[in-house]
Amino acid sequence: MEIGKLSAQALAAQIATGKLSSYEATTYFIERIKTHNGSLNAIITDRFEEALSEAKAADEAQMAGNIGGALHGVPMTVKDAFEVKGLTACVGAPQWANTISQADSAVVERLKAAGAIILGKTNTPLFCGDWQSYNEVYGTTNNPFNLAHTPGGSSGGSAAALAAGMTPLEYGSDIGGSIRIPASYCGLFGHKPTYGIIPKRGHVPPTHGARAETELSVVGPLARSVGDLELALDLTIGLEAPQNHALQLKLPAPRATTPQDLRVGIWADDPYCPVDSEVVAAIEAAGEKLGQAGAQVRTIKPSFSFEHHTETYLMLMAPIIARSFPDEAIAGLKTLVDAASPDDKSLAMLQARGSLLSYREWQDWNEARAQMAAQWQALFQDIDVLLCPTTPTPAMPHTQSAAFAQRRIMVNGKERIYAENLVWAGLPILCELPATAVPLTLHSTGLPMGMQIIGPAYEDKTPIGVARMLEGMGYHAHTPPDYN
Repeated sequence: MEIGKLSAQALAAQIATGKLSSYEATTYFIERIKTHNGSLNAIITDRFEEALSEAKAADEAQMAGNIGGALHGVPMTVKDAFEVKGLTACVGAPQWANTISQADSAVVERLKAAGAIILGKTNTPLFCGDWQSYNEVYGTTNNPFNLAHTPGGSSGGSAAALAAGMTPLEYGSDIGGSIRIPASYCGLFGHKPTYGIIPKRGHVPPTHGARAETELSVVGPLARSVGDLELALDLTIGLEAPQNHALQLKLPAPRATTPQDLRVGIWADDPYCPVDSEVVAAIEAAGEKLGQAGAQVRTIKPSFSFEHHTETYLMLMAPIIARSFPDEAIAGLKTLVDAASPDDKSLAMLQARGSLLSYREWQDWNEARAQMAAQWQALFQDIDVLLCPTTPTPAMPHTQSAAFAQRRIMVNGKERIYAENLVWAGLPILCELPATAVPLTLHSTGLPMGMQIIGPAYEDKTPIGVARMLEGMGYHAHTPPDYN
């Protein structure tokens, strides 16, 4: 039995029956981290000694007939953005490098309550604000499929560690594709939940100890199998006090459990944000497989303008991101906006304008969001899920030398602006929809390709169910050649 080949669920089953000890599993992953993290720089802080002690306690409990939960004795890592008592959660910010968390985040509390053992934390970009995971505190995280490429961001360390087999399960967060893009870049499954169904208490940013729910952002799992993905989601869903004393969350069953009962829409490319032709073909091939198995499949898109959807998303997201900006950065944005043409609707200018919105203006954009949410709802009367890209390309080469606004990506041999990484990722975020990232085939460059399956609000089980169908058709997580 090779421990690293087991899913988190299988590990938990082996530990629960005594066929494998938690101490053995924990030791395996610690040694795996020591062997491979030097090349990847995915795990940036650890609690190995504490984890081994907790593993011994888990084994003693198992021998006494006490299984603490569905992840009893299973070691795992979490994104640095989640507070873990006794560790830092600096998300690459030097001013937080020595700030020790005094309590666990809600997600970590729930994972621990299920029996998970936290090995350490994984790298992010500064303030979780990029699709590359690098910062001046911990440095650059590399993609295990090609060290010259990024694993994505902001849950890039999460995806790199998981793909390289240094952890059996990971937990990330997403306001701009930060779960789904790293999952796609590293050949993994990931799930962006419906907004609000998992508490974000203890997520940094906005700051340590924060309790208020930030608009748009969500937290969710990354995994190497759909079963693990759904398990981690189920273990962390639910409101916190005082709401949970009066309200209970119960997600509906998937709309379809077999392809024969499934209606699939495909939106694989768009002139507004062109997609790599191999990614487009891979998404269409996945849809074709579902169709061959009996699903109703057709090309379709929502009735709203993609450009207007993106503008609304950026205007609502920008002030959330700007909350972490220093005063001088806000002043610089104001100077930029004042000098710009009112007709300038470039993605960079939309982000700048959005960072300066008044609350009154924000409410106007929020009404535009509500109107588009109704259009999404109408779309899901005709289909059950929508297959889309997560981002225009496979994993980018490390692109750190230029300023954010000057960076470029290459799509089908043509330069496009770096911020277009946000466009497809923003589709389910704006109107609070669930989306499951699914690994596709490998690109001609050898890098993984992925897509997202968008589902109706609060019907998270539907896109996860379709991901399970595709997994059964051969769409599995990829293993990097040098990390078998």
